[in-house]
Amino acid sequence: MNPVPHTPDTDAIDALIDAMSFTEKVGQLNQRLLGWKSLTRDGSGRLAVTDELKREIDRWGGLGVLYGLFRADPWSGRHWGNGVRPEERPEAIRLVQEEVLSRGAHGIGALLSEEAPHGHQALGGTILPTNLALGATFDPQAVREAEAAVAAELAASGVHIALVSGLDVARDPRWGRCEECFGEDPLMAARMCESIVVGMQGENRSKVGRGGVAVVLKHLAAQGEAVGGRNG
Repeated sequence: MNPVPHTPDTDAIDALIDAMSFTEKVGQLNQRLLGWKSLTRDGSGRLAVTDELKREIDRWGGLGVLYGLFRADPWSGRHWGNGVRPEERPEAIRLVQEEVLSRGAHGIGALLSEEAPHGHQALGGTILPTNLALGATFDPQAVREAEAAVAAELAASGVHIALVSGLDVARDPRWGRCEECFGEDPLMAARMCESIVVGMQGENRSKVGRGGVAVVLKHLAAQGEAVGGRNG
């Protein structure tokens, strides 16, 4: 039995938007702050919000989307020694959302988006084989089930949006991100990306906010058309 779709209160939304300044409206589209820079640790090792987060909220009267609060990899510089551990995720979200709500002008919390190229790119996150390996299975149903499990984990952690690679098509084996492709066949990419979206969002987005997450597919446009194998 499919859940009853949630019907938003459009009048309340319109009234809220009308009450916003131009800067505050732009602030709701803002997602430039790297999430791992919004938290630090105090002298006792506990999580605490950073001045960078406070300045970003104050500048725009709110914060629309916070990207990568839990991200851990060499680029973010977050690891088991300084990143948000799995058991700390609820506290991390509480600290960020309380800061956004208290400093923002209209009581709007931030959406949380996380990288999930082949599982959640975070400490303790469930990791799947890379897309290149998933493509070798030729099994869209298995991919759908695996991504549904990842989405359930993300949702349980308080994440709203998953950023998932898969649209790129492998054109040049020298390109350093070929593992994010399902292969060199656009049809394969299309079928597997469909499985990702349905697995994570549910049919007709029925699982978004109900044990699933919204999906942003990457990358557009023509990221995989590398020149000389370089990612640039």
